[in-house]
Amino acid sequence: MLLAIILVLGAAWSFFIAARPEVGFFLEEGWKFRDAEPSDLYLGVTRFGSAVLGIALLVFAAIFALGGPGGGTSESDDSPSGTATSDPMAEGFARAQEKEDEAAARAKEECLRLKPKFEQTVKWNAQDKVANPDALHALAGSEGASVEIESRANGEVVTVRGSEAEYAGSSRGRVLFFMTPVAATCMP
Repeated sequence: MLLAIILVLGAAWSFFIAARPEVGFFLEEGWKFRDAEPSDLYLGVTRFGSAVLGIALLVFAAIFALGGPGGGTSESDDSPSGTATSDPMAEGFARAQEKEDEAAARAKEECLRLKPKFEQTVKWNAQDKVANPDALHALAGSEGASVEIESRANGEVVTVRGSEAEYAGSSRGRVLFFMTPVAATCMP
C-alpha cells in the first residue's frame, strides 16, 4: 500500500510538471544559469513526457493498491513460515532457504558425528601427507560419505563430503569438513 501512495505522489508531481514545464526546467537546468529560458521544444517534450509518466504511475498505483504484486489482501495459509503472503516468488525463496537451512543443519550433525572417526583413522607422514588413504576411503564408504585428498605445496588436505542423495543440489555431495595435519574443521 505504501508503494501505491508513493506512486500516486509521483503521478501528482508529474502532472504538475506537465502543467508547468518551466518549473521543471528551472529545477533541472535553469538554476545553473542567470536569465535562462526553456525552448518551445523543451516545453512540449516535457509536457508530453510528464503527462505520460503521470498516467503510467497512476496505472501502477492502481495495480498495487487493488491486489497486484504484493499490494493485495489475499492471504495464503500454506506458506512455509506460517505467515500470509501472496508472492509466489517470495514463497519459493522461503522454501529454498528452509531446505538449505535443513541441509546445513544435517551437514553440521554429520560433521560432528564423522569428524572424530576420521581424526582417529587418519595417519600423517613427515611430509604432511596422508599415509593411509585406503583406510580413509574405506571409512568414508562405510559411513556413506566420500573423501578427496588434495596435494598442496605444504602437504595434503582431506575433504570429506556427505552423500549425494542427502544433500540435493550438489552432484558431489556437500562438504562436511576439511582435515589437515593441524586440525579438522566443520563447514558452516
